[in-house]
Amino acid sequence: MLARLSPARIIILGFAAIILVGTLLLKLPASSYGISWLDAFFEATSAVTVTGLQVVTPATDFTPFGHGVLVALIQVGGIGIMTATTVGALLVGRRIGLRSVFIVREELQSPGSPRSIFRLVGQIALITVALELVGAMFLAINFAFRGFDLFSAMGYAIFHAVSAFCNAGFDIFERGVPHYAGDPVVNLVFVALIVLGGLGFPVLVNIYSYRRVGHLTLHSKLVLVTYALLVVVGVASVALLEWTNPRTLGGEPTGTRLLESLFQGVTPRTAGFATVNYSEMRDSTVLVQIVLMFVGTAPASTGGGIKVTTLAFIYLILLSQVRGEQEVSVFRRRIPPTLVAKTLAVLALASLLVVAGSIALVASEGLPLQVAMFEVTSALGTVGLSLGPTPDLSPFGKLLIIFLMFVGRLGPITLILALSERPRPKGYAYPQEEIAIG
Repeated sequence: MLARLSPARIIILGFAAIILVGTLLLKLPASSYGISWLDAFFEATSAVTVTGLQVVTPATDFTPFGHGVLVALIQVGGIGIMTATTVGALLVGRRIGLRSVFIVREELQSPGSPRSIFRLVGQIALITVALELVGAMFLAINFAFRGFDLFSAMGYAIFHAVSAFCNAGFDIFERGVPHYAGDPVVNLVFVALIVLGGLGFPVLVNIYSYRRVGHLTLHSKLVLVTYALLVVVGVASVALLEWTNPRTLGGEPTGTRLLESLFQGVTPRTAGFATVNYSEMRDSTVLVQIVLMFVGTAPASTGGGIKVTTLAFIYLILLSQVRGEQEVSVFRRRIPPTLVAKTLAVLALASLLVVAGSIALVASEGLPLQVAMFEVTSALGTVGLSLGPTPDLSPFGKLLIIFLMFVGRLGPITLILALSERPRPKGYAYPQEEIAIG
């Protein structure tokens, strides 16, 4: 039966299966202290989709074994179900069929040949392990100096390095991430891992092999430029709008304010960590954060959102229309016209889900519109930030957020491909007629 399914549908089934396994594991007495099945399902979905929204407190509601289950779910969800499965199969010496390679190619959104896909999977595994280990090393040393015993320092370091690189937003600190708002090591390591995870594996692999190939791809250039601009916008908006807010940045030492501005400028790119209380932010800041969460990270990354390349392409389409150009181009390269329809489909579907989800949450939970839109955008963008209502949602509200997290991790394109039928050639064509636009 699986042989008849499209790669997109198999990816969906793979994510669904690992979420169900995660739910069962988190519900075990060895994993948690009496959480409900729905809460276990919510947490498993949040971990696999690397979102970070919480209906329980991981630090106190899960055992050390439960923390191990969470970090495993985050790691698998972060690099992708099929990619993780392929890496595991290669490590134990199993052969990988051609169909499995095509599914991995679909998940990574890579047009390469089977041989290049195998190389890409190996590079992804190497880069992921290397970056997470380096991040964990710095965190462990810092935690040890803060008074943690060696075992605890290593455990906290590994968990949070994986969570940060995978843009998951899960933390198991007893006093939460805000306790480390003024800690430069924790802030800078988290920010570095969040950014690297959000750039996407194709970009990381391109940078890794730059000395060999001698150039950056168009995709890498577009991601790096757009991502950098959005980080600047995020950091500057938090600093300008919250600098004098006594409930967030105001009243803190200048060094802490700068770190908090940097952290909150980066984290809405689907990371989910926060060193300030988001419910105390000004409305203007919250609106900017919603936009940043909606955009998200790069394709084939550990994050969600409509992706930075979608935003960049929308800008390029507008620019070409203003200039009266028939083609969209950037960095001396033409972009295929077929991407216009795909870009508009992603934007339309994501916008529809945000609007519909916000209306449903307002109607079912009685939340203010801004709070509901923030929660929905955070779930769909697999961000994990919240203005506070998540633990108090009704069963319907929790299931709605679970659905949005699931769709957000898969991405609109995968969802469209899964729902679409195989194209069948038509033996006819309708007459063409123009309509007015704008």
